Amino acid sequence: MGAQTAMADVTVAGDYLQVGVGHNGALIDFGNNLGLKFDPTGTGNFTNAPDFLVPGTSFAFYSIGVNSLWDNAGAGSAYNPFNTSTSNVTASGTAFIISSGGTYQGLKVSQTITFDLDSNVIHTSVVLKNVSGGTLNNLAYAVGFDPDQDFAGYGSYNTMNSILSQGVGAEVMATGPGTGYSITLSSTGGWSAEATVYSNWQTDPYLLSGTPHNDGDGDGVIALGYRFASLANNKEINIGYDYILTAAPVPEPTTYAMLLGGLGLVGWAARRRKQA
Repeated sequence: MGAQTAMADVTVAGDYLQVGVGHNGALIDFGNNLGLKFDPTGTGNFTNAPDFLVPGTSFAFYSIGVNSLWDNAGAGSAYNPFNTSTSNVTASGTAFIISSGGTYQGLKVSQTITFDLDSNVIHTSVVLKNVSGGTLNNLAYAVGFDPDQDFAGYGSYNTMNSILSQGVGAEVMATGPGTGYSITLSSTGGWSAEATVYSNWQTDPYLLSGTPHNDGDGDGVIALGYRFASLANNKEINIGYDYILTAAPVPEPTTYAMLLGGLGLVGWAARRRKQA
């Protein structure tokens, strides 16, 4: 793949991953309605690959809180409250997708998404810089999405959701019982994070970085939340997290039916409020 640039929504593909990012920095190319596709064979064939993020209403977001005020980008729309722009370039086998220029309540946000073209892991680096001229207090940041990897092949929006760890290195994982595809959201930046599972598609960074919350298996959002007491003028906070996609053997039909029953999906899987 040669170098390319854009100042709007972008999509970049490698051997295992096809990744869309909106002009607002959310993990969805709203122009092409493409979020995140995974080819576990590593052959770069995404024609029939399920999209983890766009069935029904496209739902991947990040949210920012400053002095108890907050907003989010990407929760079901191309809404761009932080006034970011997105560009991308591919060099030496690595894709770089950069969203920058956004400021919220005196907090400047810059995001860089990278992945090696032969890898199944997406790395995200977020820099929050205080450009307000004074101290900012009660800061929060959250990132999350509604994983729907089983919808294309099995008609189900539901996943088996597990909080793997909390604090530094927090992780939360969603597995499609039909496809066997898992996606793990893993905190990597050294800050303590709260891993959560919310059935009501929560995006409030103060709730997502507050007390532990786990609604378990079903159709909802998995997320990481970060909280910071204060940030002095011209100082920065660097946050990192990964999206890790893996595949497990697909269960036999009888086993899958049992899994559906355990999730309470039989006769209900195709009916939910977010279905387009």
